[in-house]
Amino acid sequence: MTEAIKVFSYRRCPFAMRVRIALHEKEIPFEIKEEDLKNFSEELRRLHPEVKVPLLVHGKRIIYESAIITEYIDELMPDKNPLMPKTAGEKSEVRLWTYWCNHQFKPDLDRFKYGTSRFKEEECLGAEETLRISDWLVGEFFSLADINVFPFVRQISRIQPVPAFLNQFPRTVNWMDRIGSRPSVLKTISK
Repeated sequence: MTEAIKVFSYRRCPFAMRVRIALHEKEIPFEIKEEDLKNFSEELRRLHPEVKVPLLVHGKRIIYESAIITEYIDELMPDKNPLMPKTAGEKSEVRLWTYWCNHQFKPDLDRFKYGTSRFKEEECLGAEETLRISDWLVGEFFSLADINVFPFVRQISRIQPVPAFLNQFPRTVNWMDRIGSRPSVLKTISK
């Protein structure tokens, strides 16, 4: 891989965190172009049809949508620290976790953070039940499912004071702690 990778990002954006965690996991060097979400750069405006972060530029290839970017990153070096399971069934589970995170969990998280509603307990039980069986969301190893869901779950634990209901989900809290201590995540969240 000779062409440089450039990521248009915002440090606290969970979608951009997904991309940076995946790049760190794969040990792929990259350059960050930190964006101001209230005043996007002209370069990002020119390259991204929706003018959002993250955006990955690899040579002449321009890729947006964080889940697509993370799969692209994994496929660049498929044998180094693979992040996608090998079987079709487990791959579909990774994609379903990502879909759930983007379309159900993220909107609920936003409502929770901004005070218009609360989480429904049954929406939190899916991860807790899965984590009773395995240490990871899909299969027996850290995957894109974990990368794609973690930044959003992490946002709950960053609310102050930390919501008391998290204590009802010890496996989920343990999962967050294990992921939060991974070198790729520590590199991603460090200032």
